[in-house]
Amino acid sequence: MVDWLSHVLLAWIICQILSVKFKFFGGRNTAIVMVGALIPDIIKVGLLFRWINIDIWDFIVPLHTPVGAVISAAVIALFFEEQMNAFKLLVFGMATHFLFDLPLAHVSGGMLMLFPFHWGRYQVYIIPTDDCIVPILASVVAIVIYIVKSRVTAKNSVYS
Repeated sequence: MVDWLSHVLLAWIICQILSVKFKFFGGRNTAIVMVGALIPDIIKVGLLFRWINIDIWDFIVPLHTPVGAVISAAVIALFFEEQMNAFKLLVFGMATHFLFDLPLAHVSGGMLMLFPFHWGRYQVYIIPTDDCIVPILASVVAIVIYIVKSRVTAKNSVYS
């Protein structure tokens, strides 16, 4: 899905930029942030149930809210050895997901950002959901960052 590609690439790009200053975001921690960026989209499992004529949307909608995603991240973090670090990284990835979903013009009317305290849906209406420019730009930026980091690493290893 283009949406998943965008979220994973944008999380990777942010981690690569932050890892220059903060080593915590480098290495395998980047992969945990990328998984965290997909947590709010656990709701997509509802598509499988719809395919077999079972309507579970009302039950899984809270998973695509900040509260539901934090609870999901807490449960997923239990499977890691360093649970608190994993939780922080998963929540950071989840935050990137919501940050990049907010500018979308959602067909459903927006995201339930304040659920369960308020049922209002929020969106900024900047990018249509069917626009493929975001994954294309994210791919180009990711390739450029990868090439630059590879050259810097190779240059540093030659001088070491």
